[in-house]
Amino acid sequence: MQRVNNHISAARFSRQSHTETFEIEVKSSDMIGQVTMAFNTMARTVEQRLHNETRFRALISDLSAHVDLDHTAEIILKYFIDATCMTSGLLYGKIEEEMTLLSSKGLDTDDKLPRKLESWQGPIAETIQSGEPYTIDTTENSCVDWVATTTPFGSFRPRFIRIIPLIAEKSTVGLVIAACSQSEVPEDTQLETLKTYASYMAPYLQNSLLHNKIQEMASYDSLTHVLNRRFGLIRLQEEFSTALRYGIDLSVIMIDIDKFKIINDTHGHEAGDQVLKTVASTITLNLRNEEIICRYGGEEFLIILPMANLNKAGFVAERLRDLVERQTSYYKDRGIPVTISLGVSSLSSLVTQDRNDLINTADTAMYHSKNMGRNQVTIFRNNEAVLLPKKKKTVSEV
Repeated sequence: MQRVNNHISAARFSRQSHTETFEIEVKSSDMIGQVTMAFNTMARTVEQRLHNETRFRALISDLSAHVDLDHTAEIILKYFIDATCMTSGLLYGKIEEEMTLLSSKGLDTDDKLPRKLESWQGPIAETIQSGEPYTIDTTENSCVDWVATTTPFGSFRPRFIRIIPLIAEKSTVGLVIAACSQSEVPEDTQLETLKTYASYMAPYLQNSLLHNKIQEMASYDSLTHVLNRRFGLIRLQEEFSTALRYGIDLSVIMIDIDKFKIINDTHGHEAGDQVLKTVASTITLNLRNEEIICRYGGEEFLIILPMANLNKAGFVAERLRDLVERQTSYYKDRGIPVTISLGVSSLSSLVTQDRNDLINTADTAMYHSKNMGRNQVTIFRNNEAVLLPKKKKTVSEV
């Protein structure tokens, strides 16, 4: 007992955890032995709580030091799995009123995992509305059969799936979908532990979601809702570095709206704004997921085409030119015909390790399109600007 008392006395003045056990050897089965066993049980409980507290302090310190959403989501989910009955799971966060997948651990990460949850029906809706965990017995219900783990011995589903809401300021900001195995710990205790950790984690997730939203707002042009120049150039640098590292191609398209000043002078600046929005929308809707558009200047847009060679980029540019020409912009019931001039450049057609050379040559090609009559596509090839032929119209289009 004296050794135990010494450890407890020392612990009062130290935050360090001790790996040495506080248990006393049981030497008999009489009353003294029973008291000793009871003390050992208490000692193990205290040790576990001290261990959990130390780990929790480290977790809070880590979460407090970062607001990056990916990092926060990964840390929260890892802690849930390390400290609760969870064996694996997923973390969803509320982004634009939708529960969006933020992190997964210990589960198959193929296309079966839904990127977004249908939050208006089923157990997801019930969990959000009630604010209470929802338990699914997988032997009786297959509504989330995508929660599974593939091993060399086959694919396994957990015995129980629990949906735990993360609530901050009376709002569900996230959901943990927990795959739980059978445990000797009573179910009520498991649920209470999950709810307690969820209440601690929710404010940090909410803070990261808010930070992520502010970042997105700062990265987009408020008028056209495409990336602004600053963040567009950041994305270009990322793709440029990737292309150089892996020896793959990268193309850019510089776009300028033809006679934009005349549109402003003739129809007014509000009409000009509408033209910008129409052009940006038309282009955005006709790009692939990996292709990026940003507003580069007043009436200029820059498109980034990862892994696209000059021929493919030229084809994309001509298709966009044709689509914009067909799309009339309307302002106060007045139709405003719009055309664009485009310049295309590719990394493989240049000898450079500077992204600015890619932009400058695309800009040179774009001005060649304007000088050649506008509403044209020019590619920069073999150190010169080459005008591309326009897509031929069919009889029905004429």
